[in-house]
Amino acid sequence: MTSHLFICICCTFFACLFAVRFNPTLVLLAYKKGILDSPGTRKLQTKPVPVIGGISVYLAAISSVAVINIFQPTDDLYMAVAAISLIFFIGLLDDLTDISPYRKFFYQTLIILVLFASDSYRIDTLNGVFEIHELPMSVSLLLSLLTGVGLMNALNMIDGVDGLSSGIGICTCGFCGGYFLIHEDIIYAALAFTFLGSLIPFFFCNVFSNKYKMFIGDSGSLVMGMLAYIFSCRILHEKDALIGSKNVSLMVAIFAVPIFDTLRVMTMRILAGGSPFKADKTHLHHIFVSLKLPHMLITMVILFMVVIIEAFWFLLFNFNLDVTIHTLIVVAFCATLVWGVYLYLNNTKNHHPDRFMAYTNWILKLRKNPDKLVSKIGRFIDDLKLVEHGWLKIPTRKKRGHKANS
Repeated sequence: MTSHLFICICCTFFACLFAVRFNPTLVLLAYKKGILDSPGTRKLQTKPVPVIGGISVYLAAISSVAVINIFQPTDDLYMAVAAISLIFFIGLLDDLTDISPYRKFFYQTLIILVLFASDSYRIDTLNGVFEIHELPMSVSLLLSLLTGVGLMNALNMIDGVDGLSSGIGICTCGFCGGYFLIHEDIIYAALAFTFLGSLIPFFFCNVFSNKYKMFIGDSGSLVMGMLAYIFSCRILHEKDALIGSKNVSLMVAIFAVPIFDTLRVMTMRILAGGSPFKADKTHLHHIFVSLKLPHMLITMVILFMVVIIEAFWFLLFNFNLDVTIHTLIVVAFCATLVWGVYLYLNNTKNHHPDRFMAYTNWILKLRKNPDKLVSKIGRFIDDLKLVEHGWLKIPTRKKRGHKANS
């Protein structure tokens, strides 16, 4: 166990190191090449921001996978890395050329079908929920497609404020990495902690920095969605799981916020007669934005909801309930929390505007200190001058026939 923990720490460290190296260089490249996300009516930024965070996360994580090979053969990860790479390039294509949602949906479906055909990553059992164990092939295929495509779109759609998408990715990798480490599944534990290490530097640049600020883009959010599907399949098939057959409810708990928020948003869009893929401002984070909460606090509040759900799952696990009852209670709690917060605030905004305005004024009084904290951390990161000085300096060619000034 100690040696496995050391491997995970090494993977996290090297991924973090690679990401710190890549981030400022990619930001500089994005400004030079115009790879920027411009402000718009549905967007919250006020100036163009590089949209290359996903490139940094992917490159840092894949580079660090080589570190795993030093300690352990990684043959089992070939299909996972191939799927992650494919969805990364599809996301990158969308960031650069803005492909249609239906075309992106087609590519996502195709990749999940390839993973399903490999027999390694499929949802083919409910582990006793509703007394169902092995699923028929057709049902397994449908459930795998819904889970895989659903997770990718859920994590993509929730990417609306600084740090939220990467924060949920960090929580996902932390929870899943800890689960795999406890079960001594070192290969997948190392994969989870590798992506954890690559996301942390991006999170700080995205939330706090002005100079090195960037968005993760579809290339990053789709990779995290694919990673979530891969981890879900692995958790579902974990042998001799310490949590028994309650791994289905654990999967629901880990991804509850993006799943239930996306289900509500898509349902509202369909009921309104629109496309479920048409972007709007009805996500959970949008109602917090209307309360004038700063992005950092919105991210912290939603991540706190993730932690509450996980804590509730562990608390309920100690009661040793029947697996079906346990799963239904977890689903009901997740839906109540995620939907309840949005519906209460939205109802207050529409029917009790005075009360909603009172909440907003109270938040404006409280946000002075958080804003100062964000500014201080941002200045610290920007003052590192990662591109101009030190070991991260970008080499420049000297012209022949000219000597450097003494």
